[in-house]
Amino acid sequence: MTIPAAAQLGDQGSAAAGPEPDWARLTHDAKRERILDAAGRVFATDGLDAPMPAVAGAAGAGVASVYRQFPSKNDLLAALVTRRLEQFREAAVAAARRDGDRWTALTVMLWTLVEHQSADDFLGDAWDRVQDHPDVVAASLLSTEAIDGLIAAAQAEGTLRVDATAIDIRLLFTATRAAKRVAPAGWRRMLTLLIDGLRAPTG
Repeated sequence: MTIPAAAQLGDQGSAAAGPEPDWARLTHDAKRERILDAAGRVFATDGLDAPMPAVAGAAGAGVASVYRQFPSKNDLLAALVTRRLEQFREAAVAAARRDGDRWTALTVMLWTLVEHQSADDFLGDAWDRVQDHPDVVAASLLSTEAIDGLIAAAQAEGTLRVDATAIDIRLLFTATRAAKRVAPAGWRRMLTLLIDGLRAPTG
């Protein structure tokens, strides 16, 4: 199987960003997003045991400012996982609305999401740590509902195996994370094999 053309486009990049505005000038939501972005960088580099002061430093904020937004590290991790689950849901909804067949829509979505995951695979471990957090539970239900809709549409057209479920999609993400730990580019091979396994048999 080849990588769908739409999934090969990747991020097109943008003009170099200027200096970030002073912390005090940011809105509440902008502060939250800056902390989340900084936390993603810190945890990806230093692991989930990185301290909150390291996150604060990366965000250009005081430690107290971080705790005002996120009372504990678990709340911060839950916010990161929730944001990714919301991205899953949005991707599934967008895939369901794409022109063309549902199989292509599903596989393009998987390639795109797994490629993004390869840059922040610490979120898999974070999910395990905060899976019972109320925000994570709610976001997981919504993303699963959206993925179930896409799966049902692909099964209805006969391109996706009839026993596939949203759990299989989560297993796919887990397997591709594990493959990267064996070989940096191994997730691509693993994803190709897993997608081939999801296709409905022909003949």
